[in-house]
Amino acid sequence: MFWAGFAILIATILAMLKRYESRLVLIVAGFSMVILSGDPMAGFNGLTKGMTEKDLIVNICSVMGFAYVMKYTGCDKHLGVGVAGGLRYVRCILLPAATLVTFFVNISLPSAAGVSAAVGSVVIPLLISQGIPPAMAASAVMMGTYGSILSPGLPHNPFVAKIAADVYGRSVGVMEVISHHYIASITSVLVAALLLWIFAAIRRETKGYIDNNSEYLAPEGFSVNPFFAVIPIIPVAMLILGASFPKQLPWLSRLRVEHCMLIGAFLGFTATRKSPKEGIKAFFNGLGKGYADIMGIVIAAAVFVAGLNSIGLIAAGIELMKTSSNAAGLAAAIGPFALAVVCGSGNAATIAFNEAITVHAPQFGMDVISMGSIATLAGCLGRCMSPLAGAAIVCSGLAKVNPMEIAKRTAIPSIAGMVAGYLLLSN
Repeated sequence: MFWAGFAILIATILAMLKRYESRLVLIVAGFSMVILSGDPMAGFNGLTKGMTEKDLIVNICSVMGFAYVMKYTGCDKHLGVGVAGGLRYVRCILLPAATLVTFFVNISLPSAAGVSAAVGSVVIPLLISQGIPPAMAASAVMMGTYGSILSPGLPHNPFVAKIAADVYGRSVGVMEVISHHYIASITSVLVAALLLWIFAAIRRETKGYIDNNSEYLAPEGFSVNPFFAVIPIIPVAMLILGASFPKQLPWLSRLRVEHCMLIGAFLGFTATRKSPKEGIKAFFNGLGKGYADIMGIVIAAAVFVAGLNSIGLIAAGIELMKTSSNAAGLAAAIGPFALAVVCGSGNAATIAFNEAITVHAPQFGMDVISMGSIATLAGCLGRCMSPLAGAAIVCSGLAKVNPMEIAKRTAIPSIAGMVAGYLLLSN
């Protein structure tokens, strides 16, 4: 039984490496294992469990709804162009500044591919016009596309919060998870940005490129409205202020993620004077997209984990990891990181790892939030060096280069950032 389950696990990994639909792969693998174990109902129970994760649904779907409204109103473009415009004044540190700008904009616009388009469409032409080769310009933006790790809308943050709440028997909010790893996350992007800058200097890609292609010129005629540019930041700012000053701002501390996102959405289409009818349609379209694309992976991962449990693979892995807490921590870093590199997405691997292994973190002598945060950071950084990631394809298209050229430049910075984050979170 164990070896049959192990064979299914290997087949699952190979199928994901070949970029088959991850939700289909996880569900088929999960049901194959529960049927082999003689307990098919375990798979259906896992399906039900995944479909009814209340906190995950409201956090993830509301953020996606807000993101759709920001796209409909154009506020995301005002934010991207407005922040990117400031790069003109930091010529000496243009490359790392581009990475940091992308990272921080990605907190408010949590889609990696979306922020690549919003920021990259301005920053990449700007970098090229300043003498930086297209491949390095695209790499600077790509390296910052994991800023969503500090967003309550990233599915892993509420997921880790739920696991911690279940294990410790107390309320754990998504902002508690973010506050636990924000230093490691910011340190990792600083390390990655610095190494990319050094790498560019060694390769002599910080200046000297002559732009003869008018397509690389920054778009003209777009006027940034500062108020519109601030709107995407408002819900995140409300959450941070409410969590930081609960006594001084009691009314704000009572607002949940979904409340702040709805307020931000209404503010967006009201301020821009867009149609409220179309604005609310965009919000609910985003809700549905969040459930289909992100919660879909959570649901499929729940079925897969039910299969791993029923066939005994998780119990065997726990016994193996109990011998060393370092082994468990390294597994949390290496597993999601490697799969994110080869699959182009760290979501499925990270969610499956957290549900299967992170829930048992105390048995390895580790904190649940620390272990979950390691897996999240690793999955996000692994995607930054994957040529198959959606953000890499967007950046390569904007710069007219092969995605592999981006991956070659972001590989070492991504690994170094992951190591820095791991060291901070594992202590």
